Amino acid sequence: MQTDNTFEIIVLGGGIAGAATAKTLAQRGVRVLLIDQFEPGHDRGSSHGDGRIIRLAYPEPIYLQMARLAYAGWEQLAAEAGEPLTRISGGLDCGPVGSSNLAELAANFERHGVPYEHLSAAESNRRFPHFHLEPGSEAIFQADAGVAFATPAVKALWRLARQFGAATVTGQRIEQIIIENDGCRLRSESGQSWAATRLVITAGGWLPKLLLQLNLALPLAVTQEQVMYFPVNGSLSHRAGDMPVLIDHHHTPQFYALPQIEIPGVKVGGHHTGPQVNPDQRPPVDERNVAAVQAFVSRRFPRLNANAPTRVTRCLYTTTPDHHFILDRHPELASVVIGGGFSGHGFKFGPALGQILAALALNEPPPLALDTFAIRRLTHPTQLDARTGA
Repeated sequence: MQTDNTFEIIVLGGGIAGAATAKTLAQRGVRVLLIDQFEPGHDRGSSHGDGRIIRLAYPEPIYLQMARLAYAGWEQLAAEAGEPLTRISGGLDCGPVGSSNLAELAANFERHGVPYEHLSAAESNRRFPHFHLEPGSEAIFQADAGVAFATPAVKALWRLARQFGAATVTGQRIEQIIIENDGCRLRSESGQSWAATRLVITAGGWLPKLLLQLNLALPLAVTQEQVMYFPVNGSLSHRAGDMPVLIDHHHTPQFYALPQIEIPGVKVGGHHTGPQVNPDQRPPVDERNVAAVQAFVSRRFPRLNANAPTRVTRCLYTTTPDHHFILDRHPELASVVIGGGFSGHGFKFGPALGQILAALALNEPPPLALDTFAIRRLTHPTQLDARTGA
């Protein structure tokens, strides 16, 4: 017997992946519930902020294919939401001459017919004076890259999910997941409960703890990452649409930058530079990391004030050993679908992740081959293949 607390599918976790999944399911007419312990667009997880990079620039074919699916999804989402949710600025990947990273990007573009330009350091500096590349550097420019408006996109997905008929619950932390013969039941710390035939878990940094309740221990590292915003000196526009997004391959870990969107200044950060954390116990700002980013800005951005970031913000990465996602069913519980381990590069795929996870929950063929994202590579590491996208 169906009650107000019984659903076909529950989506647990309302960041970009969970909200997109709930919206996709509701649009299909599924009785779905979206639950999050915080409010839509909150800043405690991985899906907030004024902007995230969108791009086709991946060396693995599977991510390029997923990005193309996501680009179509971003366009549809903006039309449904009635507001712009992306801005194309172009994207510059730079590195030392002969960089294997740049060569792999170019090779993947060639294989899939993606237009791009190969620029010397001097050519890049003339065309994009926002950056300074030293002699001995080179760059690849791909015109389709840009930014997604992160918090507005998540809030739009929540709003649309509700409009399409999804039920939503916020401010309730799930304490217990109970597997029953006909599905599952979730209980919150406040004592409320909800039941469904199937469950999709997209809980970001809280995913490892929740999966332990389902006898699934995965090697996921939750880290706190930092980004900084730096003010512009002079009249050259560094706004979205004028300045390309940047990924710098000169160093490990990599640095990245986004043009100014809403928050004053250019957003710059180091990729995978933060400490492991308990998502409920967040450490203060890491001043050594701030100094490292400032040093990078002083080298790469001739028109930014590296000494005076206007803001330092934090977010969570939930990372797998190979930095590839988890998009799969629980190996022993066919009614449970897991989406996570997005490793600091998942947001751009949000609309596509919603389609993929909804298809898994409905036992339908997904729009892409998902072998790269299978759980078995993590539970049986000998099956892990670093050559993704074959």
